[in-house]
Amino acid sequence: MEQMIINVTGFSGDGTGIARTENGVVFVQGALPNETVRAEIVARKKDFMIADTVSVEKTSSGRVKPKCKYYGCCGGCQLQHADYGTQLKLKASIVRDAMIRIGGFKPEIFDELKCEASPDFWNYRNKAAFPVQDINGKICVGFYRAGTHRLEFINQCPVNAKKINEMYEKILASLNDKQKNRVKIPFNGYDEKNNTGKLRHLIMRTGINTGENLLSFVINGKLSAKSVKALASLGNEARPDTLTINHNSKPGNVILGTYTENLMGSGIISERLGKYKLNFDTTSFFQVNTGTAEKLFSYVKNLAESFNAKNILELYSGTGSLTCYLAEISERVTSVEEWRGAVKIAMKNLRANNFDNVETLCGRSEEVIEDLRDKYDVVVLDPPRDGCERTVIEAVKNFGVKKIIYVSCNPATLARDCKIFSGYGYKLMSIKSFDMFPQTAHVETVCLLTHN
Repeated sequence: MEQMIINVTGFSGDGTGIARTENGVVFVQGALPNETVRAEIVARKKDFMIADTVSVEKTSSGRVKPKCKYYGCCGGCQLQHADYGTQLKLKASIVRDAMIRIGGFKPEIFDELKCEASPDFWNYRNKAAFPVQDINGKICVGFYRAGTHRLEFINQCPVNAKKINEMYEKILASLNDKQKNRVKIPFNGYDEKNNTGKLRHLIMRTGINTGENLLSFVINGKLSAKSVKALASLGNEARPDTLTINHNSKPGNVILGTYTENLMGSGIISERLGKYKLNFDTTSFFQVNTGTAEKLFSYVKNLAESFNAKNILELYSGTGSLTCYLAEISERVTSVEEWRGAVKIAMKNLRANNFDNVETLCGRSEEVIEDLRDKYDVVVLDPPRDGCERTVIEAVKNFGVKKIIYVSCNPATLARDCKIFSGYGYKLMSIKSFDMFPQTAHVETVCLLTHN
């Protein structure tokens, strides 16, 4: 393999260093800006090359030894080789670069852009999904290696909440003990190539502030009564508050199916965000970092309150976490969410927190928004990574709404959508990033757009 000494000057949104050489742009895994590294070219593309760091010849002051022994093998984290202050600076630079390069905004707008620190940058994740595979007739559990579906066997994960690590270790120990002693297990791990095998994923969720825990087995196809009993016995080893089976027989990368059955407990656990107690189930979307979610939602609430928002439209509203914050400071909120299970839980969450000023609509934002005729003071957008569909953006523009609060987990699609809004006369008034995912290259950002 070809090796070269290169100077790393930039950083990309996927967590790799960027070097500009006389032979073209090189994306260098494991390198930080202001470092000189010996890199090995592993792939050549038309417009760039991809390389791995072999050795660091000149080290950044922000470089540290990764905490996790699986770092570099497991694909979950990309930034453990950077100290936390450096991580925050790199994430702000990722957002800044996307807004300038993709959004076309002037660089000086982002001179003061910073990324708000997470209260915890280890053991913060309140949810984990562990893929399960059948390898040489053995049930194996872990995380995928970066960019692959090859399993990396792990014993614990330092970014997962301690309760999740405890549950995972008990499940792993029980499985390994049974297989070591050749105890017959009436189910097997998943073979994604042939869409065979029964156990696809372990899903673990916890309430950081409540201590409540959920464990779910994602299975492929029907199980015999004997297999269900064996899964229930295995699940009880982890002592969760509730235990479920989620059914997903579709091939592909989607982890969860639409149908979940309870083996033990209600199938629901709760978390506390600020003064609100919020329920969620196996399939519900809930921000993985409780502490940062509280910061972000409070920030969005304060933004909306600062311009006296009375009537708010919230799109992609999930189980109603942010909705509660918005309902507190407005007279009326219309929330839209397509996942029916999430809508049902949102309605319960709103009632439990004594809000009767929210209308919750079930359907895709792209379709529901066409039928809305109200006049809104503010539209709050919190779309998935793909961002907003153009029909949503155009409908928001047609409302004549003066203020848009856009919450995004993807700087690239945020920049793209803000550029479109800019073309409709909206001005980017403020931007702030939050570290929802420490040790990774992912970052959450909130933009305020106004129309004069």
